[in-house]
Amino acid sequence: MKTIRSFQDFQLIDTKLNLSLKEYGQKYKFTEKSIAYMFFVLEELFELQDDEIHNALTDTSFITRQSEYNDKEHFPHDKGIDAIIIDEENKVVHLFNFKHISNFETAKGKKFESGEIDKILNFLTSLFERDPDKNSNPKIIEKMQEIFLAQENGVVFTYKIYFSANIYEGFTPDEEKRLEEKLKSFRGVTFDYILIDSIIKKITSYNEQINARFKVIDNHFFEKSEYGRRALILEMYVKDLIRIVSDDEKLRSDIEASDEVINEAKINENAFEDNVRIYKEQGTSVNKNIKSTALDENESKKFFFYNNGITITCNELDYQGHRSMPITLNGLQIVNGSQTIHSLKDAMHENKEYFNDISVLCRIYETKEQSFKSKIAEYTNNQNPVTNRDIRSIDVVQIKLEKDLFAHGYFYERKKNQYKNEDKDKRIDSEKLGQAFLSYYEKMPAEAKNKKSIIFSSKYNEIFNDNITAEKALKVYNLYNLVESKKLEYMDEKPFLAHASYYILYFIFLISEDRTIDSIDFYDEAIEKIEYIRNKEKDKLSDKFSDAVLFKGNIPKNYLSELGISK
Repeated sequence: MKTIRSFQDFQLIDTKLNLSLKEYGQKYKFTEKSIAYMFFVLEELFELQDDEIHNALTDTSFITRQSEYNDKEHFPHDKGIDAIIIDEENKVVHLFNFKHISNFETAKGKKFESGEIDKILNFLTSLFERDPDKNSNPKIIEKMQEIFLAQENGVVFTYKIYFSANIYEGFTPDEEKRLEEKLKSFRGVTFDYILIDSIIKKITSYNEQINARFKVIDNHFFEKSEYGRRALILEMYVKDLIRIVSDDEKLRSDIEASDEVINEAKINENAFEDNVRIYKEQGTSVNKNIKSTALDENESKKFFFYNNGITITCNELDYQGHRSMPITLNGLQIVNGSQTIHSLKDAMHENKEYFNDISVLCRIYETKEQSFKSKIAEYTNNQNPVTNRDIRSIDVVQIKLEKDLFAHGYFYERKKNQYKNEDKDKRIDSEKLGQAFLSYYEKMPAEAKNKKSIIFSSKYNEIFNDNITAEKALKVYNLYNLVESKKLEYMDEKPFLAHASYYILYFIFLISEDRTIDSIDFYDEAIEKIEYIRNKEKDKLSDKFSDAVLFKGNIPKNYLSELGISK
């Protein structure tokens, strides 16, 4: 399908870049839209906080604007790597090559230049041979050392390269083929594009109520009604399952729709707002097995027995009859089954021959009770170690905190960018609040920085419970913001502060013992102790020392007794 080159799309992204300039330009000392573009993509598509973006960016044009780097004239290059995200939890390193085009006429026909491939390949060679190029800028070298030290601790990374620009096409077919061939010599490395189409799809998505109708197979259903709640256990044709989550509102209610129409429709991702798992197109072995089973003439008939089934919640369900009756669902959400549905959609698109006989078990729960929906979403996904933030967002504690903070003049974002049109200084992100709580009250600064997923899983009830109030939340959140502002103020003198925010919170708590006195008054003492630890470790490790690694782990806690501090 030919890509439509829309000026409106180009202009919408440009508007977003102006907002990024307004929000972050003064704070991080830049005026260029090329840098704003990096902030925009990393915030919007990868949901990074601005401090995380600051830490991830390796682009020379950005880091030379930060006060700790003074010799800008002779500053080394970034080797085509503009940002690096090291995700030790999921054992993946994300590498970014960003380009920004300033006008639409150029963007319409622009492609990535072949020279970017050579830059990336040179970087990968240096990375895989564990030989940092001395001509790379210090941020690149620091990130590489961080990767090397993680590998020495047993982490085996995969690598994903993203070529991102506000254009419509990537490399030429020949250059893309060359890149694919060259990447085969590097184990676990893949690449993808982030271009105008994918960006627009992300920023124009919106929450909507998904309504649909389908027929039960024969009389294969069972209803349980109790305590004002209803549950249906039934057998559904896979074609209907794909149809009721399509992006075509009329199709979702068209029980008699043809296979061709269903096959052409796209999936509406808003139907998976409360699903823990995120489907990956490249796929895990589970996704591949689902797809291969559906495409096998004999195995497809047994799909019902092989699959765990789908879990759906809805605000209302309605049906009449006892056999092959239509069921109406209003406000449906797929809370378990995203991988199954997406894999089946891929299989149907490839070959729909066997889909008339493929069925799946469905569990449908009718309830408007937010806490009950949250529990269903959580427990039906309990085999996944990472509980999704969006699922927790409908927890009663989260809703109460939102109301409490609103009464204090703040917008608490239970979901990412929930109040994106409000004043940024009045928005409080639930994940960032959780990180601050984890480092300050729970005394887990390393985990706050490096294992954010536990905020909404194993540590959730210790952070977000009936004891949390707006006053307590504002205390720790405002303290974190003060620490961040001082980080930027003193970066020239103490560059290690870029990595130490959560440890600063931790030490402030230990020193102050959370007394009523303003906690920020203990900032200087906390910095002194952290710098003492940092210098000790640097002397011990010499060339192997890394600030980033030090403050991602628990080594600083080994010095507490030496510093005369109780745990």
